[in-house]
Amino acid sequence: MKSSLSLFERIEAASSEMTRSERLLAAYLTANARELTLENAASVARKSGVSPMTVGRFLRTLGYDSFDEVRREASRLSAPAELRIAGRFEQFSRSQGPVSDVRSAQLTQQIDALVAAHDLATGEHWNAMVRQVATSQRVFVAGYQTVRGVASDFAARLEYVREGVKFLDGADGTYAELLGALKSQTRCLVLVDIRRYAKQAEALASAATEAGIPVFVITDAYCHWARTYTPHVFHVQTDVGFFWDSTVAIVSFINLLMNGVIEQLGKKVGERVSRLEKLQDRFGAFLD
Repeated sequence: MKSSLSLFERIEAASSEMTRSERLLAAYLTANARELTLENAASVARKSGVSPMTVGRFLRTLGYDSFDEVRREASRLSAPAELRIAGRFEQFSRSQGPVSDVRSAQLTQQIDALVAAHDLATGEHWNAMVRQVATSQRVFVAGYQTVRGVASDFAARLEYVREGVKFLDGADGTYAELLGALKSQTRCLVLVDIRRYAKQAEALASAATEAGIPVFVITDAYCHWARTYTPHVFHVQTDVGFFWDSTVAIVSFINLLMNGVIEQLGKKVGERVSRLEKLQDRFGAFLD
C-alpha cells in the first residue's frame, strides 16, 4: 500500500537515520521541490553532490518506486520554475547572455525562492521555533562570515520586541553567555549558516544540543551538517543565478519568523516598543 505522506513528511520521518549523503540529498530535495518536475535522478545526483545510486536507494527508502513518482508529486506543488545555476564563476560566466534575459531568469528564480521560503513557514518545526523564540527567557542568535550581518540584524530587531536577546560573536572563545548560563533559564539558539559552512556554527550547535538547548538552523539547500544536531532545520534557496548566493529568501524567512513571534507575544510587543521609544527620545537616537 502506497504511503499518503508528502515528500516533505517522508523526509522528516526518516531524518534521524540518514547518512551524511542522504542528508545532503534530502536538503536538496526539500529546497528544490518545486523544480523537481524538470529534474531526473542523474541531475539531482549531480546537483546535490551524491551518486545516482544514492538517489535511487534513498527514494526507495522513502517509499517511491522511481523518480517519476517524485516528479508527479512535484508537479502538484506549482508550475515549474527555471532550472537553478548550481556553480560559481565558471557556470556564472557560461550563463551570461543578453542582460534582459539573464535578469529575467534571475528574477524568476528569486521569486520562486521567496515563495518556497514562505512554504517553509508552517508545520511542527516552524511552530516550535516561533514558540521558543517568543517564550524562552533568553534567545541567542549566531551567524558567521557572509551571513553574520543577517543574523546580527535579526537579533537587533528581535530585541526591540522582546527582552533577553543576544547576538553571539564568539569573541570570548567560550560562548559562556549561552552555555554557562543558569540552567533554570530557558534558552534557545537560532543559527544562520550558508556555504562555505562555518566550523563555529557546527561546533556551537553541537555544544548547545549537548546542553539540552533547543537549536534552530536557517540554512541553504546544500547544508549537510545541521540535522546531525537538531530536527529543526530550514533549508532556504539561495542559489538563484547570481555570482554569490543570494540571502533575499533567508531575510524573507527571518521576517516571517519575526512576525510570528510578534503575533505570539501580542500586546507585550506594544508595551516594550513604547518603553524603548521613550528611551530613544531621551537619548536623541534619531533625527526625526
